[in-house]
Amino acid sequence: MVITDGMTSSYADMLDEHRASRRALLLVKAAEAIDTHGLRSVTIDAIADHAGVAKVVLYRYFRSKDALIDAVLADMVDALLGVDDMPAQWWTERLPHTLALAHEKRAALRVLLRQASYDPRFGQHVKRLHAVLAERTVGRIREALGEPGAMPGDPSMLAQMISNFLLDAYLLWVDRGDPAKDAEFLAWLVASVRFMTRRWWNAPAD
Repeated sequence: MVITDGMTSSYADMLDEHRASRRALLLVKAAEAIDTHGLRSVTIDAIADHAGVAKVVLYRYFRSKDALIDAVLADMVDALLGVDDMPAQWWTERLPHTLALAHEKRAALRVLLRQASYDPRFGQHVKRLHAVLAERTVGRIREALGEPGAMPGDPSMLAQMISNFLLDAYLLWVDRGDPAKDAEFLAWLVASVRFMTRRWWNAPAD
């Protein structure tokens, strides 16, 4: 009976892994189809065709087209927040991992930033991303530079500007930059954020 239970458990684990792997692949293909056809114009048939599966397969994993789009966006946001929350001695250590994620999930990132940002229904995912990043960013700046001096806006405004700048920069780079120069791009990114932060935070120059 113990052996049987062990075999059953092993098969269940394998089945779960298979479903998780297939769901992840469907999200990748769905992001590509949405990026091509548009957030509101894409059809479930177009997504199924792009994924090379029958429409019924999509419905086994996602109850509707909107649920599938939500899953694509939530997966991208969770991935970005996960990388941003990686253990690191300094924030710059996370940037190469975020850029690698942007390369890997370029279509989903494009859908999130270029389409969902302006959509009243799906924009909630972008708002969640910026809200969490802003809170983390303000905390990190305070830890590094102390309390702010006089600044044009409040700290949350600076944090929003930094997260917008970084995300747009990643997307522009994976779309048009040279991957062989990723290191140079990241160095420029670090210098830009440091300058922006110190100018707004009113901290002494290095």
